[in-house]
Amino acid sequence: MRGINRSHTGENLFHEYDHVSTTFSIGNKVVRLITDNASSNISAFGELVIPSFESYFITEDAIAESDNDEVENELDKREELLRLSCFIHTLQLEVKDGLDESGCTRSAMAKVTEIAKLSHKSGIHSLLQFRKFLVISNVFLNDLLTEQKKDELALSMKDSAILRQFISIFTLFIEATTRTQAEECVSISLLGPSILGIYYDLENELKLCKYTSSLCNALINSLKERFGGLLSIILKYLLMTI
Repeated sequence: MRGINRSHTGENLFHEYDHVSTTFSIGNKVVRLITDNASSNISAFGELVIPSFESYFITEDAIAESDNDEVENELDKREELLRLSCFIHTLQLEVKDGLDESGCTRSAMAKVTEIAKLSHKSGIHSLLQFRKFLVISNVFLNDLLTEQKKDELALSMKDSAILRQFISIFTLFIEATTRTQAEECVSISLLGPSILGIYYDLENELKLCKYTSSLCNALINSLKERFGGLLSIILKYLLMTI
């Protein structure tokens, strides 16, 4: 694996890609480039046209029925698809969008963050280590916090409800991330089902949640913005099969 010792600017990244593709004579074999959404990657590859593949993205019928300007416009739109964003990184950005846009979980999450820090300095640590196996009641946890003179971190019933809804909302994000990063799977085949599953899960959570509706709405809006093209195609074909 060849590393880049220089600054990862868009120009340097493109020169490195050009050097590797030329050295190994693979320039005409590249169909897609998968990168994260860093501005340097977008600058380097966002408008890159892969040689010899332009004709695959527009049909002869379309050329016959359209004038040159229309064909060029169509090609310009297709060329953008040659660089695809990393699915996992885009999911992470969607989660960030939701958390930045909605403040409904901030108070409860701030308390949990402080409790987690406290757990490394007290006897609570062992108890929280087994949180996957034991259900800690609010009363018991708050009693422990009182013993540590941290009453301000006590979780109210509303805090607990918000945290449960928070976990429920992001469960499918975690599952999608885990599945698509598994070594023994064709991850590209999981993208469509994962996006569709997250979309319908968020729509369902929006109907059920009491305190986190703003978070659901923010995540749905981000999903449509970041995966809108693929999501609309999936929904279209899904409706055609019904």
